[in-house]
Amino acid sequence: MKGKILFAAGVAVGYVWGSKSWPEVYRRIRGGSEKVWKNPDVQENVHHAAETVQESVPDILDNLYAAGKKLMEKAETMFPGILDSKNGQHSTDEPATVPTVKGDVVSDPALDDTTGSDWTGEGGAAPEGPATNTPPKA
Repeated sequence: MKGKILFAAGVAVGYVWGSKSWPEVYRRIRGGSEKVWKNPDVQENVHHAAETVQESVPDILDNLYAAGKKLMEKAETMFPGILDSKNGQHSTDEPATVPTVKGDVVSDPALDDTTGSDWTGEGGAAPEGPATNTPPKA
């Protein structure tokens, strides 16, 4: 839908700029759009939409607050003590614990950067060139 609207706007701009009498066409289009905008029915719908948005903002804020609270509770269960810190400092009662994270691959070529290591099985580069299926350029 967005693409169609942008296309229509592009056609309108092209029509206005492309016509020999573009100032007159521009005035005609602007006058028509102002006439529509000043229509009492349109203004009533705009006013109604603005009121609806203003009425729904508190509900949206409440939902955001509830979602943030849920997120913090979930973070607390995943990382115990995360909410106990104050101003970036951990409490002195317990030492800060860092959760261990298991890797998702068997090996990591970034951990072996010794000269002559072959990373072609991991998608890295060998001394002969990049690990691709195409022959190297001579």
